Amino acid sequence: MKKRISVLNLVIALSLLIPAPPSANAQETTRKEHRRMNWAENLPESVRNFHGKRFTVLHYHTQHETGHHPKPGTKKEIEAIRSAVRGNKWLTAELRARKIRPEDIQWVERTMNGSLIFYIK
Repeated sequence: MKKRISVLNLVIALSLLIPAPPSANAQETTRKEHRRMNWAENLPESVRNFHGKRFTVLHYHTQHETGHHPKPGTKKEIEAIRSAVRGNKWLTAELRARKIRPEDIQWVERTMNGSLIFYIK
């Protein structure tokens, strides 16, 4: 009898350690927030304040390898992103180390973890 109780207690303890999956409503809220972060009018502010995190640089001609094809914004939106990069001294230095100029940037996306993906010519 004691063995049954200890096994039952072990099962209960392990089941408490496994977190419940997030609700569908919480996941939808997260998706909406991610889409809002990537609206063209929100991106320059994200780029301007970006500091100390990892970022990725992808060339447009290699998009077929990633399977992801972002739609770039208008010329005005792209110029706003480029000026935000110029206004962020840390980011400008990091991009310069990779031999990328702000003029090379064609679009930016913000990922769910807060890092940025720069799409360049």
